[in-house]
Amino acid sequence: MFDSIKRYLGTVQRRRRSSREGRRGTVYEIVHDEKQVTVSWLTIENEKGSRSLTWDEVISINAFKRDLYVVDRVCLGIDLSDGSSIELDEEMNGWDALTQKLPEYLPGCKTFGEWYLEVAFPAFQLNMTVIFERVK
Repeated sequence: MFDSIKRYLGTVQRRRRSSREGRRGTVYEIVHDEKQVTVSWLTIENEKGSRSLTWDEVISINAFKRDLYVVDRVCLGIDLSDGSSIELDEEMNGWDALTQKLPEYLPGCKTFGEWYLEVAFPAFQLNMTVIFERVK
């Protein structure tokens, strides 16, 4: 029992320290080039992780919105050839640069200007839009 209380107090202390330093939740960063994209994260408990995928693995990308009750969040759902998927959103560091470069990395992918308004409006709707689909 003492160990579980000690772990709990350690978690509370780490959260307070992170909060004082200005971090309120998990911080994500998107880094990309012509070969791959990597999403890395740092949680409020200071746990790090990352996930990389090559552009050749991508079979489709859907743009959509998540209804967060007061606001919406624009997201990209990336489906991969192994059956897995990854979700990126506009709150992640590197989002703007990625959305501008996607048509260069994936020929046939819609540009940000071609899909954004279709996804953004009307508000509080899913507005699922296919922006890339690999031709077989």
